[in-house]
Amino acid sequence: MPEQSGDAPLTGDYELVAIPVRYLPHVAQLLADLQASERPAPALRTRPTPDTTTAPWPLDDLRQLIGERSDTGRTVVAVMDALAARPRTPMTVPELAAVTGIPRERIVGALAGLTRLLKAHFDFPRLGLPFHKVIRLADGRRKEACYILPEEHAVRWRQARRP
Repeated sequence: MPEQSGDAPLTGDYELVAIPVRYLPHVAQLLADLQASERPAPALRTRPTPDTTTAPWPLDDLRQLIGERSDTGRTVVAVMDALAARPRTPMTVPELAAVTGIPRERIVGALAGLTRLLKAHFDFPRLGLPFHKVIRLADGRRKEACYILPEEHAVRWRQARRP
C-alpha cells in the first residue's frame, strides 16, 4: 500500500501504476485538483459594506479630505466640487471631465484609488464614499457609472469648503 501524504486519506481501492518520471509532477497536480474538487467549497465570507445612503460625512472629515495633497485627493476634491454644484444630478466620468477640466483617465484613476485612500486615512466602514455611485443603462443596453451628491451632502460639502 502507498504511503500516506498530505491530507489524502488512504481509504478505498488503490492501484499501482507505472508513470514515467517526467509526467509525475503533472499526475500529482491532477490528483490534487481532483481532491480539491471533491472538497466542499468554503463558506463565502462577506465584509460589511459601508452604508453610503444615510448621513453626509462630518465636516471635520470633509475638511480632512479637502486637505488631501495626493493626486487622488486633489482629483476627488474637484469631482466633489462639480457634484456639489449640481446636486441630485447624476454625472458620468466624461461629464465630470468636461466640468472639471481634468482628463477622463485621471478621474478614472482617482476614483479607482479612492477606496484605498479612504481606508488609509478615514473611517471608511463608517463613512463610506463621500458621494453615491449608481450604475444605469445608457442607450438601453450599455451600463455606465454615474456619481451623485444628494442635496444635504452638497450643502455639507459647501460648508466644509468655506474658509
